[in-house]
Amino acid sequence: MKHNTIDPNSSVGTKPKTNFFGVLFWVIICFLLIPLIVHVTNINRLKRLKVKIDEAEAGIDIQLKRRRDTLIKLIDSVKESISFEKEMQTTLTSMRTGGGVDQLMRNASKLNDISKQIQVQVENYANLKSNDLIRDLMSESSNIEENISASRRIYNSNVSEFNQSINVYPSNLAANQLGYKFMPFFEIQDTDREDVKIKF
Repeated sequence: MKHNTIDPNSSVGTKPKTNFFGVLFWVIICFLLIPLIVHVTNINRLKRLKVKIDEAEAGIDIQLKRRRDTLIKLIDSVKESISFEKEMQTTLTSMRTGGGVDQLMRNASKLNDISKQIQVQVENYANLKSNDLIRDLMSESSNIEENISASRRIYNSNVSEFNQSINVYPSNLAANQLGYKFMPFFEIQDTDREDVKIKF
């Protein structure tokens, strides 16, 4: 009686058999999976960029608050010697914080004008210029201006990277899905001292 035995070496030197549908399945999976991975990666990258922009915007807001508080202290220190307009004090105390980049730019512009007006007036009073407290407050105000400039550069750098990313394919697909729009740069017009009208 013959026994059918399979030679274990019968397949040596031959290629393994493949199933057409099996190959097709993996090809389709790869074609679907790679774009999905790229898309998810882009979504996560844009979300991280948006968080960095929000953090930089908050940093500008914090510096503007500090500057406002410093100017209020400065006005309080010199108002006995100088008659300040109520409008200037009201503007400082009622200045809203937050509210987006447009509001921050308006606040920064107002603070620039008020700061210059104060500096011009203090220059005219020798006894105020020699006051240590006033010198310290004006120095702090200048330091805060530098911090605002640094925060603005960080914000604008992040916005530039974000806007470039959502402007190109395939990141624009992820941005569209997230509902992201082009972000504004933080720009303020520095007014010349000669343009400031001072009424005391």
